[in-house]
Amino acid sequence: MKLWIIYNDGIGFSKIIAEMLQDRLEDYIDASVGNAKRLDPDFLIEEKLDYLIIGDVIKEEVPSLELQRWLLKFGEISNSRDFVLRCVSGFCVTTPNITVQPLWIKFLEENVKTEMIFPPLLHLKLNLKNLTLENGTLDLVKKYSDDIIEYYINNEKGND
Repeated sequence: MKLWIIYNDGIGFSKIIAEMLQDRLEDYIDASVGNAKRLDPDFLIEEKLDYLIIGDVIKEEVPSLELQRWLLKFGEISNSRDFVLRCVSGFCVTTPNITVQPLWIKFLEENVKTEMIFPPLLHLKLNLKNLTLENGTLDLVKKYSDDIIEYYINNEKGND
């Protein structure tokens, strides 16, 4: 089973979160991290990934243009090859006043062929005053990754 964590690295937080998730998940699943600017979606489909997590710093209410383009290309290629992911999820870093869950999920539903969108998406908040992630970020990442591990283990038991 293969999981890719794709991030858009505007100011560095997405890369940090992606690597934290990879560290927590790699004991259970073959997990890799890639930058959306440098990784062609065609490569992932050729690799026959099963799980995809996307991550971004969101300034408004949708993923960045870079990540939108990456997901649209991924969707086009996967549609042309009739490729369906087993599960997709995501994480975002926003300022405290932005809520993204409904629009983020809708964007994934419209652009990624998948059996399941793993809820809840991980939503982290940026402290603009100090340019740091808010307190409790490590606990939120741990809880999110524990939920994914539990889903993965339960899903794999059902497929044996």
